[in-house]
Amino acid sequence: MDQMVRNQERTANNLANVETAGYKRDRVFIEALNERLDNEGAPRTDRLPTQFADLTEGDLDRTDNPLDVALTGPGFFVVEDEASGEMRYTRDGRFVQDNEGMIRSTDGALLHTENGPLVMPPDASSIEISQDGLVRVNGEESGRIRVVDFNDPMDLERREGATFVTDQQPVELEQPAMQQGFIEGSNVNALHEMTEMMSHFRLFESQQKAMQTTDQILGQLVRDTGRF
Repeated sequence: MDQMVRNQERTANNLANVETAGYKRDRVFIEALNERLDNEGAPRTDRLPTQFADLTEGDLDRTDNPLDVALTGPGFFVVEDEASGEMRYTRDGRFVQDNEGMIRSTDGALLHTENGPLVMPPDASSIEISQDGLVRVNGEESGRIRVVDFNDPMDLERREGATFVTDQQPVELEQPAMQQGFIEGSNVNALHEMTEMMSHFRLFESQQKAMQTTDQILGQLVRDTGRF
């Protein structure tokens, strides 16, 4: 029952982010350990659940915004939280320019190029981002958007929404693939998540009824034993 509650929470979070750009649905992998027979000969295992992000690509939505960029292959954009200096990784390519020309994610993190945060002139009239991430502003190169990947994607820890952190050393992608004027949507299938939610609820109910039945039987046995 406890596992079903956690599954419901995971599914509900996926559904809540069905419209979040770059969001990757959470999934659970159950590892069976220490398989054995107990004293009565019944099989027993230790179950170790591991939650991880499904990195399947989402559909692309066209926006025609020059600062919207979608990755069409592996990898993550690198953004920096200014308050903590923490490097975070995301596939949410919705970027904005602040009053100082700094390019930021929608939650305020700085977008990084290969040489640090990306800065553009505030009065930029032409912004071009090539498929490999090279940024040209008014015809002049401003840097190349940094894109990285990881050897163990299951080790990524979700920070919030579509953003992750990890202690792993990122692997630089020399030839990333991206499209300007598009954003990658969530890879959550709402119908699938609703089906899972109903399945978890039915399993929870069946376990609850089994416990209630067992409790009633034990209670009856205690009452009958007290009569002798």
